[in-house]
Amino acid sequence: MKSAVKNGLIIILAFLLNACGGYLPAERTHWPINQEERHSWYPPDETVLSARRANQLQLDALTQEIEILFVNHATFSKREVALFESMNQINPEINKMISEYGQRAESEQERIIRMRKDLEMSKAGFMDAEARLKKIMEVKPPVFFSISDYNSAMKSFRDGKFKNSLNLFLNLKKQNPPLFLQDNIEFGMGTSYFRLKNYPKATEHFQKILDKYPQGDKRFISYFMLGTIHNLQGEKSRAIFLLEEALTKRPPEKMQNMIHRLINVVNEEPTDGAG
Repeated sequence: MKSAVKNGLIIILAFLLNACGGYLPAERTHWPINQEERHSWYPPDETVLSARRANQLQLDALTQEIEILFVNHATFSKREVALFESMNQINPEINKMISEYGQRAESEQERIIRMRKDLEMSKAGFMDAEARLKKIMEVKPPVFFSISDYNSAMKSFRDGKFKNSLNLFLNLKKQNPPLFLQDNIEFGMGTSYFRLKNYPKATEHFQKILDKYPQGDKRFISYFMLGTIHNLQGEKSRAIFLLEEALTKRPPEKMQNMIHRLINVVNEEPTDGAG
């Protein structure tokens, strides 16, 4: 009896050992990633938002000062208006010259008619004379710069009608403006684009002032505006580079102070935090 019980216990123990044998499952090394929890973004706190608002107010104030500088420098004085009026007195002489050229063209036409009658066999010579006549008659009426259009563009700019001022400045470029006003017109267009938040077009005009009018009086405020645009687009290194380059060119004291203020704003502006 004891032997049978002993054998039974041995069989039960063997079954238990067999059930517990084998290998444990391998430890998992690649777990699925929840993409929504992979990165976390923490919104800026009230301190950062307050600093941003303060910096934005400074940027707005600086931009407004630039616009005032532009209006004060670019608006015509009475003496300049008188100069343009005296230039317009030359127009009758120009019209007289145009009339004389017209009379010459008519005389040339009559001469060709006579040649047709007298030299019917000289077709080659006639064709040459006709070609010369066409060149003489290709006298295009001159395009005169309008001081009235310029003042209208400046008034629209001063009144904050930037879309209208932009169209007027574009039209002025087609009127062959005098050299000393060309950078004013470029700056007016650039600032109008800036106020309309078309930063790429604004950048083109400010950069053109630096490239084409490096000695003009709009070069330093163009540096300022380029620095402002790059800062708004998050390109802080580029903004600082241009502003520091402007300082090496020795701008007037007031402009130096404004550039230094803008550099401080760019350097102090907080950035987004990420977790």
